[in-house]
Amino acid sequence: MSHWRSVLAAGLVMTVVVAGCVTLVDRPKTAAEVTPADFTSVPAADQHLDVVQVPEEVFAPKAVVDSVTTTTVGGVETVTTQKSLVEKHADGTSSEVAVGAPVEEIRLRVGERWTIDSLVGQINGRPVYASQFMQSIEDRILRIVAENPAQRSKRLIEELVAERFQQYINNELIIAEAEGMLSPEMQAGIFAWLQGLQEQTVAGYGGNRASASQGLQDQFGMTMDQYLREKRDEALAQDLLRRRVKPRTIVSWRDVERQYGLLEADYNPQPRITIGRIRLTPSDEALIADVEARIARGESFAQLAVALALPDGGAWQQYQLPATGLDGLELAPDIRTVLASVAQGKVTAPIRKPTSVTWYCIMAMEQQTQRSIFDPLLQRQLRRALEDQRGRYEQFRYLRSLRDRWVTNDIDQMTRRLTTIAWDRYLPRE
Repeated sequence: MSHWRSVLAAGLVMTVVVAGCVTLVDRPKTAAEVTPADFTSVPAADQHLDVVQVPEEVFAPKAVVDSVTTTTVGGVETVTTQKSLVEKHADGTSSEVAVGAPVEEIRLRVGERWTIDSLVGQINGRPVYASQFMQSIEDRILRIVAENPAQRSKRLIEELVAERFQQYINNELIIAEAEGMLSPEMQAGIFAWLQGLQEQTVAGYGGNRASASQGLQDQFGMTMDQYLREKRDEALAQDLLRRRVKPRTIVSWRDVERQYGLLEADYNPQPRITIGRIRLTPSDEALIADVEARIARGESFAQLAVALALPDGGAWQQYQLPATGLDGLELAPDIRTVLASVAQGKVTAPIRKPTSVTWYCIMAMEQQTQRSIFDPLLQRQLRRALEDQRGRYEQFRYLRSLRDRWVTNDIDQMTRRLTTIAWDRYLPRE
């Protein structure tokens, strides 16, 4: 029993010692207290050094400010608000980055009319609203109104609305038709393609999605989703036209031959002949004698033209030389006769009349480049021109068939309604 009491007592002593090890040890008297002042004070040895004081606003967070611009067109005031992120730099300058798209607000005076929205018709079962259509051309319309008088602005707005509405209808019909032809497998493929395109776009702007979104907003005025949707619609439209229009634009060799026959005169033009002339009056006897003496010494027509200071080097007329030669030119018989008697560059004998003394010369005879139908480059050129011509025609036919099938309202009527709304919105009140 006494043995176990001794063991128990020893255990208690050991427990007390171990417990004492976990208590805090007093800090040595040589330890110094560290305060924030130790990091801001300058030692005496460094008192002569310059300390750069950085303004507190440099460390301030970026501020979001609103830039407001006001434009007045036709008595209608448009207030545009653009949010920007402003950052101040240590050198006192600041940088500003636009955040998001600008917000426009139409402010009208009391009693002023403004067409808020209007349903002008339907395309493929989808409604066409005037406000949604006007958004894409509003900047152009405002510029037209600001730079032109009222009547000209009215005509230009009518032309712009008609042109853009035709494009709008074609785009809507093509996209709707292309979407209706997509199988589940094709939809999955387009989704994968859009994911890859998004990754490429983000990588092109530094690998940051926020930077990519801001870059697209600054460059194209659209968000990432809008950009991807536009690329998707372009791809669908191109694929649909390739499948529906391209097979109808086949060009055969007979078509190439027929087109070459129609344009053969352009590809094989006749030679061109340039005729020079020296014309003097009979009263200039001394000058006539000088010209005859120069000709007798063997001077060329070009030398005579320089000596007499003739305009254009003495050039008089230029003709297409027919296959019959000089006999086929529309010239007086005596001129054709003297020209036929001399070589190129030589001066003819003078033709004397009561009112003039004239010398002629064949200054140049240019043989135009001849192009055969067996020229590979010309064949490709003709084939490409025919394919483009037929492609435009077949595309017009295809779009017309889509309009007949899906446009439930009269296109001219919808165009007139959009034009009237544009006039009512943007033209000055009379």
